[in-house]
Amino acid sequence: MPDRFARVAAIVLAAVVFVSVVHLPARGDEGMFLPDAISTLPIKKLNQRGLKIPITDLYNPDGVSIKDAIVIVDGGTGEFLSPDGLLLTNHHVAFEALASASEQTKDYATNGYLARDRSSELPARGYTVSIPQEIKDVTAEVLAGVTEAMSQGERAAAIQSKVRSMVEAARHPADGITAQILPLHEGLSYYKFTYQVLRDVRIVYSPPKAIGFFGGDPDNFEWPRHCGDFTFMRAYVGADGKPAEYATGNVPFKPKKFLSISLAGIKEGDFMMVMGYPGLTRRYRESYSVAYNQDVAIPFEIDNFTKQIEALENAGKNDEALRMKLQSNIFDIANTLKNDEGSVLAMRRADIVGKKRAQEAAFTRWLEADPARKAKYGAALPSLAKAYEELNATAARNLLVPQLLQSSDLLAIGFSAQGVAAIKERPGSDSDPAVAAAVARALNNAKAAVPERNLSVERELLTYMLRRAAELPPGQKIEAIEKRFAGMQGEARRRAEEDFARSIVDSKNFVTEESMTRLFGLSLAQLRELHEPFIELALELAPLLAQVQMSTQQFNATVARWRPLMVQGISEMQGFRSYPDANRTLRFTYGEVKGYVPHDAAIYQAFTTLAGVIEKDTGREPFDVPEKLKQLYRSRDFGAYGNSDGSNVPVNFLSTTDIIGGNSGSPILNGRGEQVGIVFDGNYEGLGNDFFYNDPKGRTISVDIRYVLFILDKFGGAGYLLKELDIKNAPAALRKAA
Repeated sequence: MPDRFARVAAIVLAAVVFVSVVHLPARGDEGMFLPDAISTLPIKKLNQRGLKIPITDLYNPDGVSIKDAIVIVDGGTGEFLSPDGLLLTNHHVAFEALASASEQTKDYATNGYLARDRSSELPARGYTVSIPQEIKDVTAEVLAGVTEAMSQGERAAAIQSKVRSMVEAARHPADGITAQILPLHEGLSYYKFTYQVLRDVRIVYSPPKAIGFFGGDPDNFEWPRHCGDFTFMRAYVGADGKPAEYATGNVPFKPKKFLSISLAGIKEGDFMMVMGYPGLTRRYRESYSVAYNQDVAIPFEIDNFTKQIEALENAGKNDEALRMKLQSNIFDIANTLKNDEGSVLAMRRADIVGKKRAQEAAFTRWLEADPARKAKYGAALPSLAKAYEELNATAARNLLVPQLLQSSDLLAIGFSAQGVAAIKERPGSDSDPAVAAAVARALNNAKAAVPERNLSVERELLTYMLRRAAELPPGQKIEAIEKRFAGMQGEARRRAEEDFARSIVDSKNFVTEESMTRLFGLSLAQLRELHEPFIELALELAPLLAQVQMSTQQFNATVARWRPLMVQGISEMQGFRSYPDANRTLRFTYGEVKGYVPHDAAIYQAFTTLAGVIEKDTGREPFDVPEKLKQLYRSRDFGAYGNSDGSNVPVNFLSTTDIIGGNSGSPILNGRGEQVGIVFDGNYEGLGNDFFYNDPKGRTISVDIRYVLFILDKFGGAGYLLKELDIKNAPAALRKAA
């Protein structure tokens, strides 16, 4: 239920904040470049900074390159490190698999996991590994059937139809081949991304939470960090070499490319590269969009996530099994919450809205200087401004309505049931296969939700949403809510809201899969006759949600009409097209190892060590250092993984590489293309980087690969894995052991 709640918030945000605007030239080490754009970068300057390999070693469309070793793992990135499908990603990327596999007597999420041999590698249920096959510009093919005479709707339909047919032609399910075609530069170009998807993924070694998430939420996004955020996994295929579901007879996948590791160490100023799959950035938004996010949408999400965490923590206080089950959800929500809070603060401190307005003024002056330009592009910015003015007029209510419906699983199921009943009453629906498929999906989702329900969490969240509805400004009140509490104020209304939430959540008539199945077989009239509070509220909110969706569609249509024209005008003014926003596709970025100044009178160095881990030890979560790790430190038993004088073990380091969520687990490479660390976080002062790049303060935080191997070998007892790795610059003793 919390996952659904969070997803709806993301969907609402995505639906209304994706407008692009003024492109800025890349500053400093800014840029998340598509692989085929690497050849357009200033290669001579990169060579001077430390790039030692040909760019075709990074991306070669006609051969094997580092690109082939970089994969999507669940919500993050991973990289192959051996010819037997061994891959490395973040502990927090693999955490859901550890939590799902845990039992009361086997708490892998807390204690970590070690497979003594391949037969004991732990299935990561629900995880996949997506391996890039082809990245291709297909703009001409997608737009081949589009003409100037088409309306906006006709244009969108033609593009959608072409994309569907091209994706279907590229798919080969038997070989695990899937494809997606995505718009870039706000629809001015289209790329096809083809992947092979492996469905048997297993955990090989994961450190305990006290290492993999050392510092917990207090240290999250903060520097200095001392976190061993890594997990080793392995990808498997069927005996025939094709992707397959988990089976004991499956064999390790043989990647085309795997990375080498360097133990040579790094120093301030060293050239660094990252390849991975960053999530969504929104760096080319107009001031109206930035202001809407900064002042309306993200603060709304912050309040909701704060309440979700509170409700989930309350639910697990007196139930250890439930606490274990919920900890992954809490971690995910807390991570997003802190990101949101830091993003709003960063945007306000940097006055991004003010800077965007200044850029828009410059664009307007450029248009005014040429009547032809003004005629072509002049209506774009005013039209977008008007769209956001209308959006803001009902934003508080429109953001709340979907969240209200999703705050309780039972209320969401009731809404789904009334939607199915309404669809069935349309003429011809009984013979429409699309309707049958939609009904089946709705029913399956409802059945899946039943065993996962947590009534205390539902009551708390629904009560909270009713309270938020009461606080809506005049003109945005929700009639279905207000009529239930007419004339009530203060404590009386609060008690009534709690009672109403309880009457919805605690329904005794619909608590089993069988009862849910019956519910989806009823007509609208029959649903009304039940006189169930959750059904009644769902029926009353349905027209309002339809109205919200209609206004969102109208907003999106306005954006879709003026967005490409705006981008085209800005590109013309600049004389070049900037790198496209990130969209969960493979990107390349570069920078250097570098500290920063977080605020007045403070300087942050670029490195942390094991000594800092010990300094933070309190014996209590999240700063509870395992005893074995303390013993290794006291005895200086660092093996081959210490720094040059053997006095310490490097733990985390900073770089100026341009990353964002989704890059978690990406390899950070030296100039020779050797992995020297694994990306796991950004710093708090650099948040807001989905909207802007902060050159002075924005930093990537990575685990030094020496700490990864130190924990793997000296602490975890998984040194047998060293035999699979291609380790460069290793001491003779380690080479002999491996």
